[in-house]
Amino acid sequence: MAMHIPSTLADESTSDESLSPPCLTGCGHSKKDHQPCRQCQPLPAGVFCEGGPIRFRLMQGRLEIDPMRYRKGSEEHQCERFQETISVSASSGIPAVYYSFHDSYQDIRLTAEYGGALRIESTILATGEQGELIQLPNGSIQFRTRRLTSTPSDLNESCQGTTLLHIVGQDEDGFNVHLESLLSRLLQGRSLIELTRETETYLRDNTHRLTTVSREHVDELVTQLRSSKSSHRRAAVRELTSFGSSAVPLLRASLSRHDLDTEQIARIQLILSNRARIDEDTSSSLAQLMAADRSYWQILAKRMNKNQWLIANDHVMRCGLESLSP
Repeated sequence: MAMHIPSTLADESTSDESLSPPCLTGCGHSKKDHQPCRQCQPLPAGVFCEGGPIRFRLMQGRLEIDPMRYRKGSEEHQCERFQETISVSASSGIPAVYYSFHDSYQDIRLTAEYGGALRIESTILATGEQGELIQLPNGSIQFRTRRLTSTPSDLNESCQGTTLLHIVGQDEDGFNVHLESLLSRLLQGRSLIELTRETETYLRDNTHRLTTVSREHVDELVTQLRSSKSSHRRAAVRELTSFGSSAVPLLRASLSRHDLDTEQIARIQLILSNRARIDEDTSSSLAQLMAADRSYWQILAKRMNKNQWLIANDHVMRCGLESLSP
């Protein structure tokens, strides 16, 4: 009996695909509008060019507005391949942006505020597939795709994580369809998919070099943050800060503890906010960030061979985390 293989977005053609002319670059991809396809010729920067009204950056695996590089106002950009509008405002020095994009392939809406939520909505015009990314401040990132059809679709997916790398690791295809092109323009040509792959490679090849931070030790220091002696509290803050980005996943997880008082939570949040790098993320800095993140190691485990899994699991156990699932 033949196995049913669900179709993907790339498999599903429009009724007149056979009549579509090829991409102008000669790659063989069909383009009804006689334009180069995105795989062969990425979209130009447009309003996100060097002199544009706002800049975004990748910090600790999350997309955020650069609070020092924006100017208020509205701009519109239109060229042969797409049209877009952007509006930048600020309240008490905190920038916010509303952005819309349209071409023959996709409609996009983006809203973001520095230190606040970020939301991206995407619709693929040929199929009606929708994608939505919601990044909550100091919280999870959620990504989901769905098809507007009368019957259930195998392409309805959802995933979440604390960084965009968690999202790419779980649904690279959906991320590529809906977000990769836009985020590459937001980040001045940097590819989130390529950065995720480079980070995964770094983690697999350098597991033995990663800083090992014990969950038990972090929990002890978090408890020490409510000590009656100020010297003990300051010592705990200094040591937690000294761990660098490797302690970030453990500190974020500690915020879910039910025994924390208001001052402990405030100190943890202060440590997390002070951990932000001045420069943007690299594969090595992201690898250190993920070093004690069990959820990310579990995502990677699905693509590891037996020997890689054993090495990764040993590292996770040394961090005091639960063993990885096979």
